[in-house]
Amino acid sequence: MTVPTQALETAVIRAARESEYEAVGELTFRGFGHHLPGAKQPDAERLDLLADAAARAAAGELLVAEDTTTGELLGTVTVLQHGSALARQAEPGEAEVRLLAVLPEARRRGLGWLLLDRALEIAVAQGAERIVLDTGVDNHGSQNLYERYGYVRRPDREKPRPAPKVQLAVFTLDLASS
Repeated sequence: MTVPTQALETAVIRAARESEYEAVGELTFRGFGHHLPGAKQPDAERLDLLADAAARAAAGELLVAEDTTTGELLGTVTVLQHGSALARQAEPGEAEVRLLAVLPEARRRGLGWLLLDRALEIAVAQGAERIVLDTGVDNHGSQNLYERYGYVRRPDREKPRPAPKVQLAVFTLDLASS
């Protein structure tokens, strides 16, 4: 496993506070780049999922990456157990990572890696044997991060989705080997 070399030294990964849920929703929207000029906008269902951090916190572990110098929230991820209302890939014995998002201006500092580290710790503590996640098939930046972390693409678990839904690439991380 390769460790990033530019990890933000002033970052802490922690549970999101209820008072931050609105900000986490905005962070998630921006982290997926929907605020950028010309960006494709999510449909109403996806927009609700991105914005509703309270629902993500209720369904699992909602984490944030906070810059401890400025207090700014720079990233987020949700860790879900199999059977959670928001899990879409998790099978028995698996935890699921959903909606990993880092603000565009905060990328390449190791925050995604740190969020994955904390997600892994939570999954292990919950007794999961594997972590599963998905990302858009064209999201090569995220796929590169997941593969460097040790996730393996699982085409056997990928299901066609009707247009205009984005096709998903599914990855798993076997916790016995991590």
